[in-house]
Amino acid sequence: MKLVSISLRNLRIRLVATILTMASIVVATALYAAILVMAEQTDARYRGSIGGYQAVVGPKDCSQLELVLNTIFNVGEAPGLFPLQVCMDLRAGSGVSRRGQVRFAIPQARGDSVSRFNFPVIATLDEMFTKYEWQKAPLAFAQGKSFTFGWDDLMQFADELVAWENGRRAQEAGRPKRPALRPEWRQCVVGSRVARTLQLELGSVVTPVHGKMGEFGYHEHPEASCTVVGVLAPTNSPLDTTIFLPLSTHLLIDGHEEGVFVLEIPPGKNPDDVKKLPVKPGNIGLTAVVVDPKDHLGARVLRRDFGTRPDAQVAWPQDVVPKFLRQIGDAAAALSVIAWLVLLVAAVSITVAIYNTMNERRREIAIMRSLGARRGQILAIIVGEAALLSFFGALLGLVVCHLAAFLLRAQVEDMTGVWLDWLQFRPWEAWLLAGVTGLGAIAGLLPAVKGSMTQVADNLAQDY
Repeated sequence: MKLVSISLRNLRIRLVATILTMASIVVATALYAAILVMAEQTDARYRGSIGGYQAVVGPKDCSQLELVLNTIFNVGEAPGLFPLQVCMDLRAGSGVSRRGQVRFAIPQARGDSVSRFNFPVIATLDEMFTKYEWQKAPLAFAQGKSFTFGWDDLMQFADELVAWENGRRAQEAGRPKRPALRPEWRQCVVGSRVARTLQLELGSVVTPVHGKMGEFGYHEHPEASCTVVGVLAPTNSPLDTTIFLPLSTHLLIDGHEEGVFVLEIPPGKNPDDVKKLPVKPGNIGLTAVVVDPKDHLGARVLRRDFGTRPDAQVAWPQDVVPKFLRQIGDAAAALSVIAWLVLLVAAVSITVAIYNTMNERRREIAIMRSLGARRGQILAIIVGEAALLSFFGALLGLVVCHLAAFLLRAQVEDMTGVWLDWLQFRPWEAWLLAGVTGLGAIAGLLPAVKGSMTQVADNLAQDY
């Protein structure tokens, strides 16, 4: 214990050099710990969020990663539109093999958001709260209940919308009126983080917006303002940042007319002529369909069945997401190597800092030797200085990492969707602390050997 106190005293005497050297260790340790924390919680977030999604159907002309990231993780813009007929076929079991039959197929359409946080608005059916399962159970509500808009309501609404659209395209004088936005359709369910961030409660009003705040084309849709009728319980997933409303509301929002119907351009036809062609309910545009196959290999079978279908494709999240996470892991590994290089530079700075003090400390060491200190004790004192310097630097680095996670967790979630648990301490943090301490001790060996070899007789005499 006396040797430790001597090492601490030596560090205090050279306080400025100690602080400067320790700062490099703090930065390197905090950087390395932050990389591991972000990679670990990103992996947990993405792996944990795909549990309720067995398969996702989307447009044919986008990548499966883009489809999965947008549909499940609310990342990026909707990759495109495909016809409702795809969902109708899935629900009817048409065009898929026996093992590709599904328990449910829930249509979704997106494109709007809410507030400066750009919380995504997903237009869908109430089956998201009755048939879709999260952690093997339907989504739980912290407050309120779901809105009511099912498949039969969608088919009835689609017939009315198609009748009006065909009359408009044919320019009929007595065409049916456009379906009205009913009061029961102006209801929504919000995720827990949406409610917490925007301070929403039952009865609050949410107004969808088109575009991002501050960008060209940004505008609100007051005609589609919805009353909050339900707040979901926290899931620590992208569901917490989502607003759900009836699909009919999305299709009736002003300015969405151009994207309501999806029609292929017939050979030899001018694209403008397509706007005059009649439409069917199956031409209504969707951005995704959430599917739950009956067979445990149904997602693979569906992906094969849709391989030749020209209007849509099937993505299997359990295959796409691990590949994506391996790419993230490779990037994290590269950043970890950089952090370790910074730690090595810090270790070298410890060696240089202590080695440069050896000439100044020769008389001090000689006095200690004359008082009975052995070479091994001198060696232990100097190595102890380096080890203590590294230990306190690493400890402060871990503290800085957790403090940064606390201060930046909201910004990180806004940018990446990953919530940082700053209070969670992991076993590898103890190993990191021990590893950095050991690295510092090794860095102190060279100056320690030089100090222990100091000759008593040559250094006791006063220099004149």
